Amino acid sequence: MKQLTSADSLDNLLTQHEYSLVLFSASWCGPCKSMISVVEQTSNMMNGRLNTIKVDVDVSANDAADYGIRSVPTLILVKNDEIIAQQVGALPPQQFMQWVEQNT
Repeated sequence: MKQLTSADSLDNLLTQHEYSLVLFSASWCGPCKSMISVVEQTSNMMNGRLNTIKVDVDVSANDAADYGIRSVPTLILVKNDEIIAQQVGALPPQQFMQWVEQNT
């Protein structure tokens, strides 16, 4: 999972793959911490089919605002620069995998 830094552009990272998953989270958010491991496991299982990016809303507030993020964790699936699905809140691993598979 790539961590968005101030040197990165979220838009540039989204164009690197056909499908990208962006996890908007915060270091103080307990459910976010559990979603990080779920997202990493799913990404590993998908063998690189999914570009995964973690965005800390406290560090990258402008990116969070650009995408209308009001709550964490929020997950968005992007295909070719277009948001195709959004999920607010943590999901158990199996439900998360189903959500990804239904939308990719």
